[in-house]
Amino acid sequence: MMEKKHSNLPERFDLLAKKFDLLIDEPLKNHTSFKVGGPADLLALPKDKQELKQLLKEASNLDISVTLFGGGTNILITDKGIRGLVIITRCLKSKIRIIETNINEKALYVEAGERLSTICRFAISHSLSGLEFAAGIPGTIGGAIIMNAGTSTGNISDIIQSIDVLNQDTLKIETIEKKDLDFSYRHLNQSGIIVAAKLTLKSADPQKIEATFQHNLNHKNATQPVCFASAGCFFKNPDNGMSAGELIEKSELKGMKINDAMVSRLHANYIVNTNNARCEDILLLQQQIQDTVQKKYQIKLETEVRMEGEQENKTKQV
Repeated sequence: MMEKKHSNLPERFDLLAKKFDLLIDEPLKNHTSFKVGGPADLLALPKDKQELKQLLKEASNLDISVTLFGGGTNILITDKGIRGLVIITRCLKSKIRIIETNINEKALYVEAGERLSTICRFAISHSLSGLEFAAGIPGTIGGAIIMNAGTSTGNISDIIQSIDVLNQDTLKIETIEKKDLDFSYRHLNQSGIIVAAKLTLKSADPQKIEATFQHNLNHKNATQPVCFASAGCFFKNPDNGMSAGELIEKSELKGMKINDAMVSRLHANYIVNTNNARCEDILLLQQQIQDTVQKKYQIKLETEVRMEGEQENKTKQV
């Protein structure tokens, strides 16, 4: 049973909260890796696709806006929080299944809320290669697909066979094959809500898979500030030349702080929350970084982290 809190929300919000046992005025900093963000008017963690459909249908009937995200690892939420209903999809998961097999390849069926780390371990235990690049990448597979998460050695788009998407208008699930998906750098241009995916992996020597995975994980832990609250790499790498991290480091911005928001001393493309940073602090630091790099190199850094808050009503999944 979710804990209820007193609120002064409109009656239709109370109706939805009572029907689905929702959290009211829940601080969203409790649900993101940045540990930043004001309250959600209403918060739901549906346990299956049917409950997700019912939530969306009832919210639409009551004219309540909806925002979605998954593991909350690549999102920055404003200090005022998010109005309407926030749906977190990390509970949408069931047993990972091997559904198609041939001599050299197997397809995994995974639901959107499954953690990427869990899928990686499943692949290793079944001698399946293709996910080693994802060692240490946090969050859910749904969010990883939306962001086309990856490293210099691979991207999620490399292993996607198809995705299942819930159409928010019809509330029907559609399967979209990889050839019809519009992937780009750290982005998938796709409407609807990802609820599941098929991943194509290749059979390989389990010891080699484990060794590569562990090497990648050790490298991440040694070069990125995994012990601090953050949203991962904050800026996209420019198309050419130095990476965002190199540009920020050569601009001598490592360690710069605005209150509890700081440019990591370990990896310059991380803004970390050292204690109790506010979204406002992070945005001021972001602007300082962008202005400094622009002045020194004539390059405008674009953010990789997505921001959600009161001023936006679009439904997104991160």
